[in-house]
Amino acid sequence: MTLFADRSTSDLVAAHARRVRRVVPTLTTEIIDAVCERVPQFARPTSRAVAAEAVSTALHRFLDELDGAPHRDRGVDDVFRSLGRREARAERTLDEFQVGLAVAVRIGWARFQELAEDGTTSALVSDGLLAFVGHLQRQVEAGHEEARRQRAADPNRARAALAEQLLTGTVQPGTDEVWPIPASIVLAVAELGGERPDLTVLAQRALLVRHDETVVAMVDSADRACMTSALVDAGVTRVAVGWEVDPSEVPSAFRWARRALDLVRRGVVPDAQVVDCREHRTQIWLHAEPTLRQQLGQELLRPLFAETPNSREILSETLLVWLETRDSAPAIAARLGVHPQTVRYRWKRINELFGEAMHDTEFLVQLTMLLKASVPLWKAGDQSDFERFRAEDAS
Repeated sequence: MTLFADRSTSDLVAAHARRVRRVVPTLTTEIIDAVCERVPQFARPTSRAVAAEAVSTALHRFLDELDGAPHRDRGVDDVFRSLGRREARAERTLDEFQVGLAVAVRIGWARFQELAEDGTTSALVSDGLLAFVGHLQRQVEAGHEEARRQRAADPNRARAALAEQLLTGTVQPGTDEVWPIPASIVLAVAELGGERPDLTVLAQRALLVRHDETVVAMVDSADRACMTSALVDAGVTRVAVGWEVDPSEVPSAFRWARRALDLVRRGVVPDAQVVDCREHRTQIWLHAEPTLRQQLGQELLRPLFAETPNSREILSETLLVWLETRDSAPAIAARLGVHPQTVRYRWKRINELFGEAMHDTEFLVQLTMLLKASVPLWKAGDQSDFERFRAEDAS
């Protein structure tokens, strides 16, 4: 976009542009303050930041045209088309935007005139400014029309896009009009079992997006119970409901909820229609690195793996209870439902297997975490640890 074909007075205009460029940061703030006062919708923190970026970009792009020097493309057209899309996604006309733009032009032009050494340059660029502002208005209108058509075709498209951004940690500025992102979020992953439950009611307050055979829902943490009830009432097969997290932690919450459902399928976490992830944080954490868990098992539990299946089961169960409680033989026996002498016999065998390592604090810490993760797997029928041990022992 070229504003001036005649460069006969370019030196004068360029000098004026350099004076104005030095005050762009303060001029941007002045413009945004006035716009926010006149049009309150721009006073929200995210909206203000988006508007400030647009004003600064536009000022620099206009000054680029005035000084006549080569400049990089600042992407001003994309910025202003994005503003138009933003207004459409918020289901607003461009009326208030035009009011804000008029305020910005009025203040910007006033400061531009103040910095002119005489009236010559103001007269020279006034027509160019009108052309530039007209060009920006057309970009806004184009973006608004594009988003309006998209919204008409799929009203939930913008919300689904925001949900994906939250799940991947790539939230873009200007999303508060799509769904005001709360200070803390609760995420749930619901298995559908091949059904298509009606989630219309939940969609009014939650962000929803399909992932394979699941639906991911996100709500303000205050709506956790309402979200859970709505998913149950809709007839989802199973849902893992997380704890409240900061919006920046949503990708982790998504990973934790999916892991909880996987642990249900593997028999580690008890099956239920509602799986409360808060109750299973330890297992979710301990199963974060399944390959590392298995490798540590092959290293630390080799003496136990060499036992017969029955001996391995009762010894690992007894050892885990002791590691968790450090109770006496009678107390452990009461918990396991066996005679105290049975516990003493098992304890003797455990010490024979692990020897001096049972006095190593670091070993006991590792053993505790390893058995807490592994014993539920073994009880659920997972034989992969023992199969790997036998394969390595035979090679």
